[in-house]
Amino acid sequence: MSDNEIAALAIVCIFGMPVIGWIVVRMMKHMERMEMIKHGMIPQDASDKWTQIPQPPPPGAQMYVPHPSQWSSAAQYQLRKGIVTSAIGLALFIGLSFIGMRGDGTFVLGPWLLGGLIPLFVGLAQVANAMLSGALPRANVTVGPIPPPPPGSPPPPPGSGPYAYRPGPTEELPRTKPPQTQ
Repeated sequence: MSDNEIAALAIVCIFGMPVIGWIVVRMMKHMERMEMIKHGMIPQDASDKWTQIPQPPPPGAQMYVPHPSQWSSAAQYQLRKGIVTSAIGLALFIGLSFIGMRGDGTFVLGPWLLGGLIPLFVGLAQVANAMLSGALPRANVTVGPIPPPPPGSPPPPPGSGPYAYRPGPTEELPRTKPPQTQ
């Protein structure tokens, strides 16, 4: 292969493979959604989680927050994601900073620190965005038990719960031939 063919193949792989992966993921999500609809399940739209904006509490008031299994706020999720990303960035920054240590005790800054600084500041931006979107810090928050459903509401489907994914009983496949008896 010539150098031009190798370069063209590299460009196709670098830019084409992520696009193909994105298309496959979107196709799989669509197929999953269609199967859920076929089996009578109601898929939750991704846009639903962004429409619920929590209201800030009055100053000095203790706020009641539902059980963590019922938190549906995207801001809470983004806050958690931002804290984790910031911690990973800080750990990478500290780990990579030892590359700049010289034998005589001097310290040299270098571009290798960007490997830790970039995720650190991306995580801090996620934390700031989550706080501006209404994420609740843990201070001054009382987490209560799961409240009972309001009177007159339909009962939850059997086998459902905050951590359960149970689409229902699976029907048995018909036998193609009877089992052999001896």
